[in-house]
Amino acid sequence: MMKMTWQFLLSGLLIIGGHYLLIAQESSDPAARKVLMEMKKHYSSSTPSAYTLRMTVAIPEQDPQVTDGKLVQNGEQYQLKLGQQAWYCNGKTVWIHLKDQKEVQIHSASGATGSESLLTPKSILDRFDNGSYIYALSGTGVENKHAVRYIDFKPKDRNDEFIKLRLSVASKSPEVVKFEAFSRDGIRYTLDILEVLSPVKTTAAQFAFDPKAHPGIHVEDLRID
Repeated sequence: MMKMTWQFLLSGLLIIGGHYLLIAQESSDPAARKVLMEMKKHYSSSTPSAYTLRMTVAIPEQDPQVTDGKLVQNGEQYQLKLGQQAWYCNGKTVWIHLKDQKEVQIHSASGATGSESLLTPKSILDRFDNGSYIYALSGTGVENKHAVRYIDFKPKDRNDEFIKLRLSVASKSPEVVKFEAFSRDGIRYTLDILEVLSPVKTTAAQFAFDPKAHPGIHVEDLRID
């Protein structure tokens, strides 16, 4: 799952350039690694933050699907609302609320799967830092009115779902501005981080789902521990 109207012609040149740069490399770019470590340190802080998000799914020969969302994160706890779905995590348990289906799925945070694994800045970085990718700085540009550095990632596994992933990182701070994923079937997923507020006030109740507040909802507990 994972901008609005894209300047695809211009950014496409950078994407192609970055793609060939990655193919030619046996190992990752130390300069890109330094940026990622700065970002990971930044997003590992315990400062509660709120993000305004926009997710775009571009399917070939179809109009892009655009969904706006909000993310509040405090360490390992987060609340993410995106279209007809919402995720709540108190650090131990994840609740996925499927509003249109009147259902909530419960997972253990340590083994949770699903869209939320790509939608928080920290989890995006964790995905990139698991040894499965070769990555490099591939250029600079402007995204969402921010000057950015691009980091492109090529999966080591030729059968990976994605042929490439791209992070747009603010030039003057270690913050994610945009995340893109290019799938093998031609679909492009884009997550734009449009606004960041930090610090913000949070409560424990924000990060847990209360089924009692949703009469008639179906609860499916998928925890195995």
